[in-house]
Amino acid sequence: MRAVFVGESILRKCPGNVRNYSNKNKSNESSNDQKAVCKVHQIEERRFVKRIFNYFKTWTEQFEPMPVPTPAATPAPLGADGNSCESPKITILNNQCTTNPSSCLTTNPLHIATIPNSPEVSVDMTQSRDSMIKPKAETLPSQQVPMNLLSYPVVPLEETLQRYLHSIRPLFKDQAYLKEQKQTLEFLNNKGAQLQKLLEEAAKRDNNWLSDRWITAKYLRYRGPLTVFSSPCIAFPKQDFRNVIDFVHFTAQVIFGMCEFKTLLENDRIPVYRMDGRDLDNGQYRNVFGTVRKPKRSCDILEQCNSDYVIIIHKNNFHKLPVYNAERRMLNINQLRNELLKIVQSNQSKGPEIGLLTHDTRDNWADAYVSLCRQENNSSVVQCIEQSLFTVSLDESVTVHRRGQERSVLAGQLLHGGGLDANSANRWMDKTLQLIVNPNGMAGFCLEHAPADPQPAATIMDYVQSNIINPEYGNDSGPVEIFDKPHPLYFSELDESIDLWLGAARRNINKICSRLKLEVFKFPCYGKCLIKSQGLSPDSFIQMALQLAFYRLHGELPAQYESAHLRIFKCGRTEAIRSTSDESLAFVRAMTSETASLKDRLVALQNAVDWHQEQARLAMQGHAVDRHLFGLKQMAREHAMPLPEFFCSQGYVKSSNFRVLSSQVASPHDGFMAFGPPTAEGYGCCYNPRENDVIFAIASWRLKPKICATRYGKAIELALAEMGQLMLEADADGRSAAADAFDCTEVIATAGEGALKGHIAKSLDAKDTPLNLQ
Repeated sequence: MRAVFVGESILRKCPGNVRNYSNKNKSNESSNDQKAVCKVHQIEERRFVKRIFNYFKTWTEQFEPMPVPTPAATPAPLGADGNSCESPKITILNNQCTTNPSSCLTTNPLHIATIPNSPEVSVDMTQSRDSMIKPKAETLPSQQVPMNLLSYPVVPLEETLQRYLHSIRPLFKDQAYLKEQKQTLEFLNNKGAQLQKLLEEAAKRDNNWLSDRWITAKYLRYRGPLTVFSSPCIAFPKQDFRNVIDFVHFTAQVIFGMCEFKTLLENDRIPVYRMDGRDLDNGQYRNVFGTVRKPKRSCDILEQCNSDYVIIIHKNNFHKLPVYNAERRMLNINQLRNELLKIVQSNQSKGPEIGLLTHDTRDNWADAYVSLCRQENNSSVVQCIEQSLFTVSLDESVTVHRRGQERSVLAGQLLHGGGLDANSANRWMDKTLQLIVNPNGMAGFCLEHAPADPQPAATIMDYVQSNIINPEYGNDSGPVEIFDKPHPLYFSELDESIDLWLGAARRNINKICSRLKLEVFKFPCYGKCLIKSQGLSPDSFIQMALQLAFYRLHGELPAQYESAHLRIFKCGRTEAIRSTSDESLAFVRAMTSETASLKDRLVALQNAVDWHQEQARLAMQGHAVDRHLFGLKQMAREHAMPLPEFFCSQGYVKSSNFRVLSSQVASPHDGFMAFGPPTAEGYGCCYNPRENDVIFAIASWRLKPKICATRYGKAIELALAEMGQLMLEADADGRSAAADAFDCTEVIATAGEGALKGHIAKSLDAKDTPLNLQ
């Protein structure tokens, strides 16, 4: 699943200047994250320190003491079998799709990011992102043709292995590192050179040698559940629903906004951002509507249909709701709201839990799928669901039992539905886009990862959220007459084989829900405005905070992954930024040393941030480590060659076992993205750095006594507080202002670390058992 993006955002300018303590002239911010400087007055600094003090002071009031958990075994990995699989394709079906299986004919399969008759567009990055979210058509950018999309390169192997060795250096002591150097050199001069030549030949035959292989190996062949293990979620800001009318009206607005966004896409009005003077590929936008991942033994397939309806799921029942008429005119929001209200007020009893099957392991679901579709009616219903533009889950209301846990509960509802007693059956996890709305005001998307990364869904969320603040949005035109009336879809009576598969799905979704630990919170003390005022990259700054937090909790640095987009290349997906380095190790040691001076810490922070920025730049240009090494492994498999010993070395295995899987998804709205943890010994961490705060979503499995998302979240808060204090102390005026207000170092030492040790973590289940999915 690990394909997430560094979001594009339009930054607000902050007036004034502040002294930069660095002797260097830092100017390597990316073009879509322009420089912003802020003047930090003494009174603001006092206010900042007071906010940190008050923030840590409340920790002990928010959390109960943590019981000691029982150690548990690590679950067996859920990998794919060794069977071969064709390159990933989206099968494009004809435009008008109905419940009749014969009405949709399969055409020639296409590469994943190519849709017929859909030229891409290019808009200069200097245009504001707001130009895309204005409701008036005349404000939208004109149609343009994409330019300068590059072919994905094969960089020299020696260059990649040099970066690889630098990335593993902080993970090994001297003698062990010398052994890794020797194995790497042997690989470079022997089997690595052979595989490099094969990869270079493969690159000559395709504009992007990586994407198809990556999608097939990492997604379609993956046999574990999509739920949590693969599919991320994107949350809307919390809504205020006073009654059921507000509930369905908001849902109608989002449906309308999503369909309007699709219309803009079809008319080539979606901006293409630019980086380093080159357009970024928007091909993934065309893969999210009408797309489904169909379960097959060993390797799933992707299909796409340009239909005219969505599927509403309410109380496990499925309803077909047309959103276009025969002339492709959209229903207005009032029409959509009225139809949704009829469904919600129908007093229909709960339907069969068919949706639970889509949460199960892919081979289990593939077998159940065959059994379910043996009956012609069930096959037609499943096909109707699959060919919809997207699904809309109108959930049963859930209660948040503890203050401050609203975001964490929302993340759980979007990722897995909360289990059998909540809304897990009210899903269809194979659909690329699932809109999920709860009567308590929670809403968001769940995204199936194979066709696209989360960036298109995040852009859709921003587009919709920016438009629905207009009370007249979606009602500019009168009602649209439709002839295909909304109607429910009924499954035939289920046989015993489906009951057996449902039993396995129930057990597995309960294990997933009970073992996943989520902690979503807002760090309110400062955001990217203050960080940028010191000439630092907010993303690199936060990456260092993640490492400092992990080091404090576990006494070592993690192998840390941050995703970077490859959209400068045609059909580009993602690359890994290896955030751990000698520079980050020096930084965490300086921050945890009692003898390090202020200057030592500042220099260490600057060096670590600079190194990370450089690695991020190289990754987005296709010059990182992991995708190149992945390509070499694929060459060995495709040519039936034995896998070189290099890929079994301690260095490769340890540095590829990412214990922190992270991603920045930037949005001006009070939303966030969340995804599951990479391993039982690590954390999934997504963050949204805004002007004056940062929203974090942390996930972990409740399988190891020392791994806890809540404790890691609190360690991140402590790290950010210390680094914020460091920034203030970098300026002489800031230092005196801090002294006048409070001694923040003392506050952190007394309130912060005391809370960290005793009171900052919520309780873990005392009886943790392995997550053994059947």
